[in-house]
Amino acid sequence: MDYKKFFGDRFIDVYGSGVLPDELRIYENLGNAISFAVRLSDEVIDEIADGPTKTYFHHYETCNAYLDQTAFLLAQAIMREGFRAAAIPASQAVSGDGYKGALSHKAVARICGLGGIGDNDLFLTDEYGCRVRLGTVLTDMPVEKSEAAENPCIHCGACIAACPCGALSGKPWREDIAVDEILDIRKCHMHMKETYQNIGNKAVCGICMSVCPVGKRG
Repeated sequence: MDYKKFFGDRFIDVYGSGVLPDELRIYENLGNAISFAVRLSDEVIDEIADGPTKTYFHHYETCNAYLDQTAFLLAQAIMREGFRAAAIPASQAVSGDGYKGALSHKAVARICGLGGIGDNDLFLTDEYGCRVRLGTVLTDMPVEKSEAAENPCIHCGACIAACPCGALSGKPWREDIAVDEILDIRKCHMHMKETYQNIGNKAVCGICMSVCPVGKRG
């Protein structure tokens, strides 16, 4: 199927595809992936200063719903062509500690050539920086292998300096580095949960995203 037209019809201009390594496969028969990024509003993100706003929380939830709907419809379209497909939830924890999803959208997006992972442990694209959220569909449909992209992170230290709880170590992302060496997930999560309770029913912050200069409009 022409998933390029599919994304164009939904105002999504950052997407790619690739083949997953064995360690990332969560369904035995679905070794191919289609990854896409939905752009966040600069106006909403720019309002984040000392912490998240209620507008940002609503934007975050709306974006997650749009990602889930888009991934679901893409999977349905692929299955209609006679292939197998599964949409991965945009934001769903499945681990006992509540921190990890079934599959890393960031890892898949990097394989699919969308960009790289920054010092704030967020995914960055060339055009929009980390002001995006990611969606993933797994399938057995043959897909093109997108070209690898350079990591847009410029290692400026802005995110590390701005983190209100000191959860970022400053170590740059590498293939062989564990997430815990870049980000203290528990410290980050607990700060969001305890400090921004009045924002909404999920832990959100966004400060490290708002200060990142990559993709930031002047």
